Amino acid sequence: MVDINSLEIRETAMRLAKTVEGFKRRYFLSRVAVGREPRIKVLRGFRGLGKTTALLQLLGSPRSMYLSMDNPHVQLHSLYDLGQKLVSEGYSSLLMDEAHHYKNWKTDTKALYDEFPGLTIIVSGSAPLAFEPERRYEIIEVEPLSILEFSELKGDSIDVQDKEAWRSVDKTLEIIAANPKIYEVFNAYMDGGAFPTFFSYADKTLDSIYNSIQKSVSEDAVFLPNVDGDLILQMGRALVFLATSRLGEFSINSLAGTLGIPKNKAYHLVHILELMRILRLVKPYGRGAKLVRGDPKLMFYHPVMRKAVCRNLGVEPDIGALREELAVFFFRLRGWRVSTIKGMKKNPDYIVERGREKFIIEIGGISKGRSQLRGFSEKTLVISERQLIVLGLF
Repeated sequence: MVDINSLEIRETAMRLAKTVEGFKRRYFLSRVAVGREPRIKVLRGFRGLGKTTALLQLLGSPRSMYLSMDNPHVQLHSLYDLGQKLVSEGYSSLLMDEAHHYKNWKTDTKALYDEFPGLTIIVSGSAPLAFEPERRYEIIEVEPLSILEFSELKGDSIDVQDKEAWRSVDKTLEIIAANPKIYEVFNAYMDGGAFPTFFSYADKTLDSIYNSIQKSVSEDAVFLPNVDGDLILQMGRALVFLATSRLGEFSINSLAGTLGIPKNKAYHLVHILELMRILRLVKPYGRGAKLVRGDPKLMFYHPVMRKAVCRNLGVEPDIGALREELAVFFFRLRGWRVSTIKGMKKNPDYIVERGREKFIIEIGGISKGRSQLRGFSEKTLVISERQLIVLGLF
């Protein structure tokens, strides 16, 4: 067996774990079941959402070892050799961070998985595109916070008994009236609190998120196939154009035209930004004679990302775009399928489905009416900003 100084690696891990002592655990950690199949768990998500913190918190579990693949002591050896050594010393969980820095992580984790039936490997990194579904993997999506999770981490817990109260204006008002701090929490959430880095950067959080977006584009994308310097440059330009446009005004066709690139290259660019959880493409609803197909709607994965880009540009983000992105984010986080109905630049509609439930919804401010919702046999809702806040309480 290769001579490996596991004490040096252990000391480094313990020192790092000290930096997250006292941090509250994120919700997604409850889904990380060590020892259960599939035994390779992949934490997938955007930068700054708490993946490294989560791994360091799991270091407190018995017989676990944290390995950062960009650490010089770790880079002296292959993951396979490290795994063999640590299993021989009694470790049964490997917490592997910054996986994209180690090109053979897939091969080595699969070999360790097959050789040691009692070993669990939890993998994380900043290039989510590298994590493709495979039978040995359980992929755990690490999302931005909901408003409720943010409030709990912040220490301003909101009392909400009915997590479906967003459907009713009256129930929404009851929850808001019972929680005097709810607007303060919401404003902090939209100023960056959707990302756990808020608790380190405070009023500089939007700058931090913008830097994370830049690093994802310039550093993470280079690990992916068919990505060159020109495409990286075009991705940066695309984010600027999208951030300064109203939602629905910027389609794949207009993106291709604005950037001066072929349509297939525009689709590839958007696909990469989608998988890196920077953008989201909401596709049209394609069933039923009454529902008209339209162009997919391009938006930021979370509205705080739009705010971060706009802040860097020195412009105000469109409030309508922020509301729609927030609504789509919360519905998707709750497990609803979200689709566009038809291409409407100023009054975009969505259809949301979960199980047997289906709603036609309109996102808007206090002045938004129901005229756009006439003619549909499905249930219809106009969702105000107050209801959006309650939609995020889960």
